[in-house]
Amino acid sequence: MKSRTKKALQYVGSVGLALLFLYLAFRGADLEKVGEALSRANYWWALSMFPVLMLSHALRAWRWKYLLFPVKQNMRYRNLFSALIIGYMMNNILPRAGELVRPYAIGKLERLSRSAALGTVFMERILDIVSFMILIAFIPVVYSGPLTEALPWLEETGIWLSAVTLAILALIVFLMLRRDIAMRVLHWFTQRLPERKAKLVEHITHSFLDGFLFLKEPRNYFMIIVLSAVLWGLYIVMTYLPFYAFGLVDTYSLDFAAAMVVQAISSIGYIMPTPGATGPYHYFTIQTLTKLYGVQEDLARSYAVVTHAVGFIGVCLVGIVFFLKDRLSVTEVLREERPEMGVDGS
Repeated sequence: MKSRTKKALQYVGSVGLALLFLYLAFRGADLEKVGEALSRANYWWALSMFPVLMLSHALRAWRWKYLLFPVKQNMRYRNLFSALIIGYMMNNILPRAGELVRPYAIGKLERLSRSAALGTVFMERILDIVSFMILIAFIPVVYSGPLTEALPWLEETGIWLSAVTLAILALIVFLMLRRDIAMRVLHWFTQRLPERKAKLVEHITHSFLDGFLFLKEPRNYFMIIVLSAVLWGLYIVMTYLPFYAFGLVDTYSLDFAAAMVVQAISSIGYIMPTPGATGPYHYFTIQTLTKLYGVQEDLARSYAVVTHAVGFIGVCLVGIVFFLKDRLSVTEVLREERPEMGVDGS
């Protein structure tokens, strides 16, 4: 009962955060002008971002294979993509649930440790934040306007994210190099637990740390870096194409560099725990377009609504297809039950 109450409160808090950012994004909006902008949009250009989005997820699944390589080799690519897209679908419904559903799905499809898979998902998030920080660092190179004056919070946000991410990354590297120390510290805590529970905690921790073993595979670094760079390049393309849908290229001369800036800043919205980044994505996208590039608010709001909807609905539709084909049961993951003891994902 306590678990269900906790989850309910978390979901209510997440929805509340989404509604807060939606309010900030659309506060004072002239809905009639927004409707006019939406009616004038070229939706073929807007929909063109969808195949790019699917290609980016395909590359992300390919990169995931290299992260999982030390855990299990020769996995079916189809299963990797299925688990990934189902996880993203779940993130659109229950924030952060996808981080649990992905390990569950790949564990069932490939019969590997869910704890180890969870470790790779966690590491993937670190890679994403590092990529985000690199994009933020490049903004002054491609944007010469009053960045800190228009968005004074951006610099401080970047500093905090950099500090936290580098600290976590340093800890992970240390745990990989001196896993014996990590296990001794863990044993010091678990020796106070009942023997059965202590073994379970130690097993899960071992499996979770296995998710970081790719750090000991330097031969895969090159492909991980290349795929990460191409992946974020596709995200920028996905941001750029809908510019044509709302005439932002002709009217405001927004180019690929502007798309990079919009992509970098709007990515902050995906860090926040709301369903499918709903709310924060809209707010940060609108702020970037209006304050940095002088785009009219009705156009900026329309752009944010349409681009978010294409990604949100598209991922849900594809995710549902794979979810039904693979006959997965999400309730097994969402319930607070005992994790698996073996490595077969059962």
